[in-house]
This record gives sequence, C-alpha cells and structure tokens, in this order.
Amino acid sequence: MESVSTLLVPLIAGALLGLLYFAGLWQTLQRLPGTLHPWRLMAASYTLRLAAALGGFYFLMDGAWERLVAAVIGFFAVRAAMIRGLGPKDALPAKGIPSWKS
Repeated sequence: MESVSTLLVPLIAGALLGLLYFAGLWQTLQRLPGTLHPWRLMAASYTLRLAAALGGFYFLMDGAWERLVAAVIGFFAVRAAMIRGLGPKDALPAKGIPSWKS
C-alpha cells in the first residue's frame, strides 16, 4: 500500500497529462474548421495525444496500480475543470421557456 505522500506525485503528473491531452483536443477542435483535410488533423492529433497519455500513465504507474489510479484521478479532474471552464456559458434555460430536464 502506497502512502498518501507518494501518491501525490502521480496525481499531479496525471493532472499535467490531462492538461496536455485536453488542451491538445481543444486546439484541434479550434483549428478543424479552417483545415483542408480535417480527418488528417483529427487522426494525427488523436494519435499523438493518446501516445503521450498512455506513455505517461505507463511511466507513472511504475508497477503499482495505486499510482495509476492516482494519475487517472488527476487526469479526469483536469477534464472536469476544463469542461466547467470552457463549456457553454448559457447553460441555464431562458425564463419562460420550460426545460425538458425538470
């Protein structure tokens, strides 16, 4: 069993991997409308982002599943923060218009 202090490094490194992955995705989506070959851009971006994330997780894991779990938690924490920060600003329904969620 790993101690909390040894899991802090994979947690932070996983967050940095998440930032790299999701910032790369965001940049790809911003450039997509202006490119001549969107499938090439998407394929290259996905391949590079996936290779970096999987390689980073493998390196961070170092044979301990606890370290991998900490890194994945950091990765998805960044995902949640980026969705909240970069998501739609008008998420609330307009007054007088019923929402299908209620």
